[in-house]
Amino acid sequence: MKRATYIAAAVLFAAMVCIFAVAMKAISSRNAQAAAAERERLVQTILDLQGQVRHVKAQDKSSRQKVSQLQDAVVLLTEQRNQDRQVIKDLWAMLATGTRREKEANIEDNKLTPTAKDREGPAHLGEKKDAKYDVDALKKMLASSGGNLDAAVHQIVTAEAIDRTLQEHAGQPSYWAAAASLAPDQATALEYLKEAAKLHPDSHAVLSALVSAQIAAGQIDESTLAYASELKRLDPTNALGDCYAGQCQFQSGDIAGALQSLAQAGAKGRFSDDRIAMLMARRDYFLDEGLTDAASLGLSAFTLPLEHLGMIREFGNQSIEQARSLAAGGRTDDALKIAQDISSVGRTVSSSGRFLVHDRVGIALQQAGLTEQRQIYEALGDATQIQEIDARLQAIQERSATIDTMVQGFGSVMANMNEEDVAAYVDGTILNGEFATLQNIPEIAQALQQAQTSLRKESVQTTSPEM
Repeated sequence: MKRATYIAAAVLFAAMVCIFAVAMKAISSRNAQAAAAERERLVQTILDLQGQVRHVKAQDKSSRQKVSQLQDAVVLLTEQRNQDRQVIKDLWAMLATGTRREKEANIEDNKLTPTAKDREGPAHLGEKKDAKYDVDALKKMLASSGGNLDAAVHQIVTAEAIDRTLQEHAGQPSYWAAAASLAPDQATALEYLKEAAKLHPDSHAVLSALVSAQIAAGQIDESTLAYASELKRLDPTNALGDCYAGQCQFQSGDIAGALQSLAQAGAKGRFSDDRIAMLMARRDYFLDEGLTDAASLGLSAFTLPLEHLGMIREFGNQSIEQARSLAAGGRTDDALKIAQDISSVGRTVSSSGRFLVHDRVGIALQQAGLTEQRQIYEALGDATQIQEIDARLQAIQERSATIDTMVQGFGSVMANMNEEDVAAYVDGTILNGEFATLQNIPEIAQALQQAQTSLRKESVQTTSPEM
């Protein structure tokens, strides 16, 4: 009996040992499988990471290649720009030298081409001035007239003088626009431009001057908008025609049409108003009346009419009013679009124009558009957009302050300019713009440096911790 019990216990013990062995084997197998799976996952992770590293390296290499290509492109474009500037400078020098010699020779010899009025009798020819007006003579004339440049212009270039020069250059549209700018009154100017539009219907310079004159005179009608539309057709990448059209549409009550014109102007990155061609044509009118070349250039530049920029500023103001009205009515997307278009037009005017007045008007438009955008984003609680706009407004304010310094310093500089200084100043403005030209004048450069030093000191004092 005991023996059977021992045998049964032995068998039970052996069975338990077998079960334990099997269990251990199973556990080991599962552990091995889990380890293998984990190893496979690790291997796959490593492969994935290696692939990502290769991808990043490839992207980095591609980025470096793109950066290198862009740098090469920038170098090439810079070289081309410099070459273009040199070509323009050479052509301008050739043209200016030839024209100046011809005009000065005519003045010296008093042998201008006779017109019909000249042939009427010797008395009219005797009215031609033999003496030249140089820069010093102009300064004296300005002093005696209380600094009235327009009075000096009309004293030098009379109605008969305008007709005489215009007859010589009737086939050149810019001389008609120049004649209108020198006319003694608004009505006479419009007569010149309407006649010019008949003779030169495809001239951007003539149509631009005519639209501007009609708007300034308050004589806006269907023909004005038609001329503006023709400007857009003649020069489709130029924002000027769209600005003219928009102002005409505002005046006629077509708000939707005006805002559409604004959007079209904002989409264009170019603004050309033909004022340089007008400046050069006006110079010839002054040359014909006995002014030296430098005096002619200076008087033409300093009295060049830029009334169309005031119109564009008014166009921006009316557009801002529409944006505010839409924002107040909850149409924030439409209001933002208008404000952005105004800012875009401002950037284009500022960057494309040759004179500081272009900069001034462009800056005013940008500030108005960006300020309106900021107010909308404040209402929406968009901190990111507000920060970006604040940075842009700060940059614009810095440029505006630079212009203020230039303008303040230019008065004393202009008073001491001689013939060569005036000619160099106007030539530089034509080639590089007035902003860049002023920066290269030593007195202006010194004033700018002093202003920057003062600004840095103020900034340090403002940010210094209180003791």
